[in-house]
Amino acid sequence: MKNHNKNYKDIILSAAKDIAASQGITKMDIRSVAKQSGIAIGTVYNYFPSKGELLVAVIEDFWEGGFSNVDWKSLEHNDFYENLEIIYDLLYVYLHKFKENWLEQLSLLKSQEKLFGKQKQNEYFKKIYLRIIILMDMDNCLRQYPWNEIVSKERMAEFIFENMLIMLKKDEEDISFLTMILKRILCD
Repeated sequence: MKNHNKNYKDIILSAAKDIAASQGITKMDIRSVAKQSGIAIGTVYNYFPSKGELLVAVIEDFWEGGFSNVDWKSLEHNDFYENLEIIYDLLYVYLHKFKENWLEQLSLLKSQEKLFGKQKQNEYFKKIYLRIIILMDMDNCLRQYPWNEIVSKERMAEFIFENMLIMLKKDEEDISFLTMILKRILCD
C-alpha cells in the first residue's frame, strides 16, 4: 500500500524510528523502512541515499526526543544538582521505552554506520554540554567556582554527561551518587 502523503521524509524517518524502537537499531535497513512506510525503495533512497544517512537521522532524532520533554525554563529555579537529577530521570525513562538498550546497540553497528552515527551523536552531545553549562551558570555556587583551563565548565559538562551515559548504560536508576561526588568537588 502506497502512502500518498507529500511529506515522505518524515514518514520514512518515522518508520525507521519505529523499527529501531521495536526491533533494535541493527535491524533497521532501507528495505525494511520502505516496507514499513509503504514508500518505494527508490523514493527512500532519494531522501536517504544510504543506510548510514538514515541511521544518522534516526540517532539525531533519538537524542532530540530524549530531551524534548525537558522544560529548560522551569529549571531556572532549581539548583544544578536537582536539575541533573531531573534530566537524568527523563533520560532514564526515555531509554527504557526501547526494546533493547539503545546505547549497546550502537556498538553493534558496522564500522561505517558507527562512524556516521558517532559523528552526529557527538554533534548533538556538544549541544547537551552547552545546556549543562547553562544550568551551571544558573547555580549560585557554580557561578563562583574558580574555573580554569584544567577544570573548565566545558570539560566538567562533558565529564558529567559522559558519566550520566555510563550510568544509563549500566541501567542505574539513581544518579544521587554522581551528584554527591560533584557537590564535593565543586562546592566544598
